[in-house]
Amino acid sequence: MDFRFLMPANNYQSVVALSFFQFPINKRWWALGQMGKSSLLTSTPRGLLFGKMLGSGKGGFSMVPDFTRYALLTVWSTLEDATYFFQSGLSKEYLLNTSEIYSLLLLPTRSHGSWDRKNPFVETYTIKDTTLPVVVLTRATICWYRLPEFWSNVPRVQAIIQDSPGLLFSIGVGELPLIQQATISIWENSDAIKDFAYQKTFHKEVVHKTRTRNWYKEELFARFLPLATYGTYQGKDILESYFKK
Repeated sequence: MDFRFLMPANNYQSVVALSFFQFPINKRWWALGQMGKSSLLTSTPRGLLFGKMLGSGKGGFSMVPDFTRYALLTVWSTLEDATYFFQSGLSKEYLLNTSEIYSLLLLPTRSHGSWDRKNPFVETYTIKDTTLPVVVLTRATICWYRLPEFWSNVPRVQAIIQDSPGLLFSIGVGELPLIQQATISIWENSDAIKDFAYQKTFHKEVVHKTRTRNWYKEELFARFLPLATYGTYQGKDILESYFKK
């Protein structure tokens, strides 16, 4: 993989890589098997600090899984370790079976909460240019007795997100169906996120419910600045317009 850099390729520490893999229909069961074995992470690549193989929801954030699309979220000690993994033979077989790949290298700018009882994202960068795109990750383990209440609110929240000005991309991913869920979204800039967070009444109500109704056993919220991209998602680089500025 030859990444395209939005920013100078300095020797950044604690770099996050987020990849989406699309598989052809005839490879979907092979891909599901690799997910079960966490095959991309079993060799413990050099510099790997944290890693999760994730399934995705059909049509975005859904209870119905998409057996042709998977995601990989990893945290690396350095930028060099991150790029080495994708260029080495460690990921070769997996990548050869895909029909489309889209990867982002990210710098954590804000993170609070926990994932498997720790926060894997070290805040390594401060956003100085508010015109840059921002990647947002929210992740939670949902209390089993709150599952109906949680999922009954999801369709309306997702509809609000999709209609939000400044949204470039969003998808629901997870480790376990129904219970361990995450949303990944990409926004034009930090102002677009603020407008969504503070001006969408129903979204604010749902956030309030998560606290008062104790929906989550564990949760995490993080923001990232895109450093580089590779490949396409549904035929395009989501951040293509930023390379032309």
